[in-house]
Amino acid sequence: MLNPETFQDEGAEARPLQPAPAVLDDLAAARWIQSYDAAWLGRDWPRLERYLAADVALLTAAPGISIAGRRAVLEHMRSRLSGVEVHEYNTTDLRGRAAGDIGIICYRWQLEWTIGHRRQQLSGRDVLVLRAAPGGWQLLRRLPLDT
Repeated sequence: MLNPETFQDEGAEARPLQPAPAVLDDLAAARWIQSYDAAWLGRDWPRLERYLAADVALLTAAPGISIAGRRAVLEHMRSRLSGVEVHEYNTTDLRGRAAGDIGIICYRWQLEWTIGHRRQQLSGRDVLVLRAAPGGWQLLRRLPLDT
């Protein structure tokens, strides 16, 4: 389970992304997700940017809405987290696989947050498509699945 307070140590230096491994197994996928989640939960936008491919695209849970491009995705994430308090976030049932320079991570997630003065719980399943880059795996596509 990830708790947002864990990632708000502003004095800590961000660790650089590691080179992409030859394979993206379940353990490597879990480590990537943990670090990626730490960046957005901690609202560490420069660190999060390093996890996003320049041509990243996210499909949202709202039908037919997608956000494309690193800048647009970062702005979308900033706006979604503005005025929001994340109480708890965790991922389960995580699986990672790679073929060449393309990796896929599938997982379930649960989120408890306060948004608009209302505490809410959400859950879902996502598929992430990653691309190997010189600095490590970068997010290329995020696809939410029906749960």
